[in-house]
Amino acid sequence: MRRLKTRYYKYAAFFGFQGDENKMTDISFTTGTSRPASQKHREQPVALTTYATNGRVFRAGLCAMFVVLTGQLSTVNGADTVTIKSTNKTVSGDVSEITRDSVSVKSLSRTVKIPANDVAAIKWSKEPAKLNIARGDERRGRFAEALEDYEEIQGSIDSPSAELKTDLEFGIANCTAELALQSEGDNADAVAKLEAFLKANPQSYHYYKSLDLLGRLYAQQQAWDNAERSYKELAKSSLPEYQMTAKIGEGRILLSQGGEDTAAAKAAFEAVIQMDASSPSEKNKQFEAKLGLASCLVREKEYAEALEILDQVVSDTNITDEEVLANAYIQQGKCHMAADQNKLAVLSFLHVDTLLFQARGPHAEALYYLTRLWPQVGKTKRGEDARMKLETNFPDSQWVKQLNDN
Repeated sequence: MRRLKTRYYKYAAFFGFQGDENKMTDISFTTGTSRPASQKHREQPVALTTYATNGRVFRAGLCAMFVVLTGQLSTVNGADTVTIKSTNKTVSGDVSEITRDSVSVKSLSRTVKIPANDVAAIKWSKEPAKLNIARGDERRGRFAEALEDYEEIQGSIDSPSAELKTDLEFGIANCTAELALQSEGDNADAVAKLEAFLKANPQSYHYYKSLDLLGRLYAQQQAWDNAERSYKELAKSSLPEYQMTAKIGEGRILLSQGGEDTAAAKAAFEAVIQMDASSPSEKNKQFEAKLGLASCLVREKEYAEALEILDQVVSDTNITDEEVLANAYIQQGKCHMAADQNKLAVLSFLHVDTLLFQARGPHAEALYYLTRLWPQVGKTKRGEDARMKLETNFPDSQWVKQLNDN
């Protein structure tokens, strides 16, 4: 409220009125909603009371101020809003330029350029309200629900703007890919959607993320040449996070193909670890590289060194970064298994099952290993429970298929 009074006081001064803002009675908004004071100026005023200073009533000035403020408010209401991933803050204005590497937002006073990898979402000025629900489901890893919402929205809009159309296409492609990577969707369909998106939108701010998804999908198919091609294109980005992602992808391909020779894969992961990391997302990429390095060490039977790295990742990773943390516990559990430390392996996988279960891919993998490990530590019933949970919650997962094949 203080900010609102100050704003109105400045407009009163502009129109030639004098007075102490602290003596002015409050300005009353009637909007039908309750918001923090810092956000109330974005609402359209419905009712505005007259106030006085030093005994003088100035209704004419209020009318003029109302006109000025209404114009200003409508400008904000009609703006695009970009949420910045690293700060969780928003920038409002007109999205004036989109490239592979950045999104530019032009407001009344300045233009802000946001790196593509730091754009969490863009809320377009005339988008349907349901789109926000779809984004929320996608952000929480509820990809099936988000996909359904995106497809429904896409089918219900007659003439979407080019930007909204592109975001809907990517939302559908991204959710399809994530489901496929969790073995809960069709890999070939996901690849086709991403290839089509990249061809149609070569300057989208989703371009490099699409390449990463495509590389992972091709790796899932063991189509190594196509996966390598995707990561080589990704490495051309000027953004360090995407350069790190490309190098990690290269390391994973080498590790998958390399048999017992892990030298090339280790070099790729170590290159990422040696890069400067200034943002939380870049630091997470270094954690991913450390997980890759630990996998190399496990293959070399260097279990103690691998566990030291994994313990460090678990210690340093923020609890909110569930995917990274869950994968760290998965690697830790597999390392303990390789070292014939089954009880310790169970504890690692239980972290994922009980605390990090929203990371669906790692959760399914953890349940697979718990199904196998519980009987080996004398807990047959718990193994049966883990199998039931896996088959119920992840019926189409590769881990169910692998369990049944064994």
